[in-house]
Amino acid sequence: MSTTQIAATLYQLQQIDLELERLILEQQTLIRTLQGDSTLAKARTESRIAQQQLHSGLQAQKEAEWALEELDHRLKLLEQRLYSGSITNPKELYAAQQETQHLRAQQSRQEEMTLEVMDATDTLREMVKQKSEALQRAEEAWTQFNASSVQRGEQLESKRQEVQAGRDQFAGSIDAELLKRYETLKRSKQGRAVSRVEQSSCQWCRVILTPSELQRARVSQDLQLCGNCGRILYFDR
Repeated sequence: MSTTQIAATLYQLQQIDLELERLILEQQTLIRTLQGDSTLAKARTESRIAQQQLHSGLQAQKEAEWALEELDHRLKLLEQRLYSGSITNPKELYAAQQETQHLRAQQSRQEEMTLEVMDATDTLREMVKQKSEALQRAEEAWTQFNASSVQRGEQLESKRQEVQAGRDQFAGSIDAELLKRYETLKRSKQGRAVSRVEQSSCQWCRVILTPSELQRARVSQDLQLCGNCGRILYFDR
């Protein structure tokens, strides 16, 4: 086997390795995606916050209603005393009338505040409804995506196993020492041990080769390395 053929064989092996790398990367990306969807997570968070806000709003409404009921009760008792004729002392009667006016003013303010709280609660209920519907849509979309992703994952794994089997068979036909040299260079060169010569340049680092370097890449009996990046040069005739 000529040096050019050896370089071509190693380049072909590298192309298989790059395809394996691509498949594994896609598998890893798919796994990360399946572990969590940002849209779904956001919808869940917003729905939970809306539920919490509604809970707080309902509690505030209940407290406002309790306060209004308390004022109503106090005012009712006071008015019963006033209209029953049980208060005969003028000074005590005046004080009761003043307190009645004060309680009525409080009652009016409390009624306004209670109505405002009830309106706010209605708005929160609508917000919860909207967020719940958005969450349901996100969950349905996630379910569909998840099903298709699982199917895609199975396809990727089947393809990876197929490519790996082909790689093992192909690598088995290469001289052990040559294969070891390739693997060592691959580890030290970011997974790219072989660089194709294109337009008189190293495809990887884009450095223009000298005429003598080009000639050696074509006809030398030894594998030639790029003087700049140190990768095996493959001259495709």
